[in-house]
Amino acid sequence: MKLDMSQAWNDATATALANKDVLGIIAAVFFFLPTLALSVLAPGTELEAAAANPDQFQAAMIAYLTSNWPLFLIYVVATTVGTMTVFALLGKRQSVTVGEAIKAGLGATLPYLGATLLIGFATVLAFGVIGAISAATGSAVIGSVLGIALGIALFIAMIRFIIVGPVIAVEDVNNPVAALRRSWALVKGNTRRVFGFIFLLIIAIIVVSAVIGMVFGLVAALVGGDVGVWIEAVPAAIISAVSSVLLLSVYTAIHRQLTHGLPTTDIEIFE
Repeated sequence: MKLDMSQAWNDATATALANKDVLGIIAAVFFFLPTLALSVLAPGTELEAAAANPDQFQAAMIAYLTSNWPLFLIYVVATTVGTMTVFALLGKRQSVTVGEAIKAGLGATLPYLGATLLIGFATVLAFGVIGAISAATGSAVIGSVLGIALGIALFIAMIRFIIVGPVIAVEDVNNPVAALRRSWALVKGNTRRVFGFIFLLIIAIIVVSAVIGMVFGLVAALVGGDVGVWIEAVPAAIISAVSSVLLLSVYTAIHRQLTHGLPTTDIEIFE
């Protein structure tokens, strides 16, 4: 079926508003607090200082990640559990409690991380093959052409895999490969619509975030010190949490519309 972007947006906002109290709790625990902790405990001021010089920035980034990897690991795990919890809460056909949604989110975390790692591994492998071909032929042109082609292919794949999370959390598809295949099949025929919808939404989020961040950033710069860090970090964490829930609600709405209430077996027959 063809994706109706207006219907998906209305569905996403209506579902999010209907569950705003529960979503607020989940967003606070799994998105706001991890983001705030990361911003306060690892602010990355050294990265901002080295941003003008690519070589210095690379070295600063390596040092920053090396020093703060435990925080990043906690952040990734917490936000992934939160992501899958939101999918389960908003996407399950039957009504679920917060506890049931969190339980479903925890169960879906490993399959989702597995699917993400598969995509990452395939990407690294593909670029490695291109590098080997370029080195073997001694032609930078061939390498560049293959790199551009791979970039386009990866871009399309990312759009096709955009509802892997709902597939795993809502449909209980715990096999990462099966989840990737299902997402690919569902989005097939709607790649441009999904891209256009998500692109416009992300642009809007970036613009709003930039304006709010600029205002609070100026206030934080004037205040300075630890208070300034908190003044900048708290609004940024709130924006991050709200934006995350909004995007996840949209992904869930897209998944709901593309599955159209049909079980997996029926979708496979129609494909």
